[in-house]
Amino acid sequence: MKFLEKEINKSPLFGLNGSDTIKSLQINAFKEFTRHGFPNRSWEDWKYSDFSLLNNMSFRFGLRKNISTLPNPFPEINNSNRIVFFNGYYQKDLSSISNQISIETIGETYKSNPELIHEIFSPHANPFHNINSAMINTGLTIIVNDNEIINEPIHIINYTSDIDEPIMNHPLFIMKIGNSSEATIIEHYYGSTNIEYWLNAVTKIELLKNSSLNHIRLQEDGNSSYHVADTEYILEKDAKLNAFHYVSGANKYRQNINVNLNDIGASSSINSLCLSKLKQQHDHFITVNHLKEKCISNQLFKYILSDASSGIFNGKVIVKKDAQQTNAKQTTRNLILNDKAVAHSNPQLEIYADDVKCSHGSSTGQLDDNAIFYMRSRGLDFKTAHLLLINGFAKEALKIISEKNINQYVNEQLSYWLENTGVT
Repeated sequence: MKFLEKEINKSPLFGLNGSDTIKSLQINAFKEFTRHGFPNRSWEDWKYSDFSLLNNMSFRFGLRKNISTLPNPFPEINNSNRIVFFNGYYQKDLSSISNQISIETIGETYKSNPELIHEIFSPHANPFHNINSAMINTGLTIIVNDNEIINEPIHIINYTSDIDEPIMNHPLFIMKIGNSSEATIIEHYYGSTNIEYWLNAVTKIELLKNSSLNHIRLQEDGNSSYHVADTEYILEKDAKLNAFHYVSGANKYRQNINVNLNDIGASSSINSLCLSKLKQQHDHFITVNHLKEKCISNQLFKYILSDASSGIFNGKVIVKKDAQQTNAKQTTRNLILNDKAVAHSNPQLEIYADDVKCSHGSSTGQLDDNAIFYMRSRGLDFKTAHLLLINGFAKEALKIISEKNINQYVNEQLSYWLENTGVT
């Protein structure tokens, strides 16, 4: 924790250009964090994700510099708007954005909408959110104005590489989809280094009336990294969210997801595919709040666990009294590839309305021996039979991706991971 105290004043966004109000909020957020510290296994909501090891580590803000060319390898997704961050620093010259999309710095957003930043920086129940508020050093606001249809995806790539000491980044991304607008946003984290680093992201996404968003979150950080995320979706009347969360990177990963269905007719569908190997620990904690009537939510979270990895899913759907005619479904499925991998699933329903359709389910198991026997009897070798079955298990989660180039990219990453899971 001491390294945070040393670095807080070094953040380039501390005080957002001299605002005493913001400095006060940031200091209060840090005090709220220090009052409780990093979460450990004694915290009920974090009992499978102990981050107290960060107390014994040290991270610094990385060097803010422009690069002249895209790093190699670069996770390109064809035919997309591109927003590039390298080691936490926005690379304007390497980014290419349609004029239909408005981009603001967090400082500019504070000038135009100070109440929003005050709300985000206020003390929070999530300790990592408080750290982000206090230590924010990067980020952007992305605005799609009313009645716009953005045909090409917006690809935000957060690339970490070429570091010679452990660094940390605390980005804040604010996304606003205007009334009756449509967009696809890819929030992508990619690491190409064996050196430890810590990424602590907060993302706030607002979908206004009758808007539609495809949100693709890809977490491919380096296997020595620590990735923590707090993602909030706010949906207004008749807004529609389709989200896909892909996870294969980081040594320890925790994402809190909060979905607020604020008005009549809002709908959200969130699928996730989590690929874990070695000693990776991947943890999702999701809360869906049905606040008004006639809203729909669907969740499908799939984990494929190899070696000595662990997957954690805590999901809660809360249906408030005014949320009649709610339709909510929550499903988590875990595929265990050996005896050392572990899955923990805890789906929950909390219902205060009486006219609802709600269900939840969880399953954990290994590959079907009968299916393997059948495939081998048709001439397939052991490895091919295993890979086909695992691939088939994973593909259900990918059906939510409607954009061809994104689907192709994720499928390529899945195939690469499967070929390197140790199945023989």
